[in-house]
Amino acid sequence: MVHVHSSADAADRRIPALDGVRGFMTIAVVVSHYFAEVPSGIPALMFGWLAVNMFYVLSGFLIARLILNKGVHENFFKVFYIRRVCRTFPIYFACVFLIFAITALWPMHNTFEGTTFPLHAYLTFTQNIWMAQTGSIGQHWLAPTWTLALEEQFYLIAPALILFTPRRHLASVLIAMCAFAVFARGWVLLYSDLHEYWAAVLLPTRLDVLAMGVLAALLLHMPKIDWSKWDLWLRAAPLPLLVIPMLLKLLMGDDSVLFKITSPLFVSAACASFLMALARGAPEAKNMQNRVYDFFCTISYAVYLTHLIVLGLMHNIILGVAPDIASPQQIAVTLAAIPVTVAVSWILTRYVEMPITNYGRSFKWSKELRQFDTKTATA
Repeated sequence: MVHVHSSADAADRRIPALDGVRGFMTIAVVVSHYFAEVPSGIPALMFGWLAVNMFYVLSGFLIARLILNKGVHENFFKVFYIRRVCRTFPIYFACVFLIFAITALWPMHNTFEGTTFPLHAYLTFTQNIWMAQTGSIGQHWLAPTWTLALEEQFYLIAPALILFTPRRHLASVLIAMCAFAVFARGWVLLYSDLHEYWAAVLLPTRLDVLAMGVLAALLLHMPKIDWSKWDLWLRAAPLPLLVIPMLLKLLMGDDSVLFKITSPLFVSAACASFLMALARGAPEAKNMQNRVYDFFCTISYAVYLTHLIVLGLMHNIILGVAPDIASPQQIAVTLAAIPVTVAVSWILTRYVEMPITNYGRSFKWSKELRQFDTKTATA
């Protein structure tokens, strides 16, 4: 295997296999939402939950990798948040305003479900809090955005947490965060009268999936660990870690409280181990590198935001019903929505996301370095 050095130069290099993971998981989300998570859906294709967990772990991993290597720059916080805003805000806000405009001008009750959230819930990235409080997903087409809200909330605390926690204690803090999330889910589901969304969509109860990605990046960043001795374990660990929650689901059912409490931890640990193996140059990395996955990685953010919008619009305009695959006509419209989603996402990526993201990248890391307390900065 390729040894991953702890130097900033090595850490700055892109890992093509991780781009492939993002592309593959983007496809998985679309397949799950289009063909499984509809009234007549195919249960075997319902693996969007796994993709979402992988997105979280991958996001935590990449952000931590960046912070660990660029956090020493004096202007880190300024550049980090400017780049983050340029990367995530433009397409997101465009989609939010589009949905609210469509709702106002052309209500389509066959497409929207549950309680309607106010515009400011989406503009402030607090729709996940509204979901927990109302027990509703809100506007159906914007339902996936709760995951983005959770990420944005995490990004408010992650840089300071990683940079100002003494490095020798950071792993312990991250493990404690994982444990806290498990106990928080347990309390919500076992001892409270709160809706189960409180255990599924809020940052305190989902900290483990993001913290696990940060922990994975931190461990690979530690020069004292000889990872060549652990490569086989990293490759082997994901399977048993995924089998445990799957067995719980099969034996105890979808509504098993134990499954809901523990599965995010096991799944995120499996995802983290898999990402670490890929970053280490495991043979599996080659399977994640191809043009299809790379293409979907490039347009992944736009696809994630627009695929339900496209699906809902096409089913309403063409058939006058909510999305489903119960009839040949509905299947045909769903299949047609895939290339339309890809085309719309490519246009948004090429002409909106990329130019503004490139503008964000014009803000460079300063040559001046931040002065840390020795105990904080050292591993």
